[in-house]
Amino acid sequence: MKKPLYIGVILFLFSFGCYGQEFIFTDNFEGSSILEKIDIWKLEKDCQKPHDFWQFTNSEREKSRERCQINQIAPNFDNLYEIINNEVVIYNQDNFKLVINKKIYDKTINNKKYPVKELSLSLIYKNNQKDKIILANSYYDVEGYYWLSNQYYYITPKGDIYLLLAKDIDTSVKPIFWKHYQIDKENSQFQLKELLVGEGYKYQIIYPNQFKMLKGSLEASRFNIDELKTCYQNEHNTICSLDSYRYYHDILSQKLVSLAEKNPTVNENIDIIDKEINQICLTSSPPIYHNQIEDFTFNITKCLTEKLNYKIEKIDKNE
Repeated sequence: MKKPLYIGVILFLFSFGCYGQEFIFTDNFEGSSILEKIDIWKLEKDCQKPHDFWQFTNSEREKSRERCQINQIAPNFDNLYEIINNEVVIYNQDNFKLVINKKIYDKTINNKKYPVKELSLSLIYKNNQKDKIILANSYYDVEGYYWLSNQYYYITPKGDIYLLLAKDIDTSVKPIFWKHYQIDKENSQFQLKELLVGEGYKYQIIYPNQFKMLKGSLEASRFNIDELKTCYQNEHNTICSLDSYRYYHDILSQKLVSLAEKNPTVNENIDIIDKEINQICLTSSPPIYHNQIEDFTFNITKCLTEKLNYKIEKIDKNE
C-alpha cells in the first residue's frame, strides 16, 4: 500500500519541479523580482521626497533614496539597455522563442524630437511572431511637465510577466500602472491577467470580469448629483466619470436589494450583473503608454455606466 503513495509523491514532486522550471532564461535577462509582489501604493508613499529633502545631509538624503525601491532597480535597467545591442533570444525550445528587441527612436512633440529607449518582448512560434509586448522603456515627456517615464519588468520561471510604469519627477516617483501577464504557450500569446492603475484614478481590473475602485468614495466626490448623472458621457472629465460609475452602481445595488425583498424568487444580484457587464466592457485594449490611461479609463467607465443605467431603467419600467 505504501508503494503507490511513494510513486505518487515522486510524480508530484517531478511535475512541480518541471512546472517551476518551465522557462529558463539566458544571461539574467529576467528583470527585477521585486515587481512580482510590489505594493504600488506603498511605493508611491516611500518614493515621495520630503519637502525639506535638500536641507538633509548627504547621508540623510541617501537613506531617503534607499526607501524608494525604484532607486534600487533603476541602475540595473540602465545597464540592460547598454548590453543589448539589437535583440537577444532569452528562451528557445520546441520551436518556441522569446526574444527581447531594443529600439531607440525619437518621439516628436511640437516639432521637437526626444530620444526614447525601449525593450519589447516578442513571442515567436515556428519562426512566426505571434505576440509582442513592451517590456521596458525610458523617456522624457515634455507634455507631462518634463518628468521622466520609466517602465520596468520581471519574467518569472513560471512564465508570469510583471510590468511597472512609473513617472519620475523631481520630488517623487509615482506609479502609473502595474500589469501582470502570463505566457500562454498553448495559444502563443501574452495573456493579460491583471491591471492596477494609479495616476490619480486608482482601480484594479482582474481579467476577464472584475473591476474594482480602490480609492475614494461617492461621499467624498467633489461633483454634485446633477453632474454625476451625465458626466460619464464627457470624455474631458474622466475623474467625474469614475464617480458617475460609483453613483449608478450604488443606485442599482439598492434597487436590487429592494427588488429581492419584494420578490425573493428574483435571482439577479449585483455580483452577477457586475460580472456580466464587466466581461463586455473590459475588452478595450489596455494602455501601453502613460498618455493612454485617460482615454482607456474613460472608455471603460462610460461603457460600465451605460450598462448599469440600462439595468436601472429596465427595473424601473417593470415596477
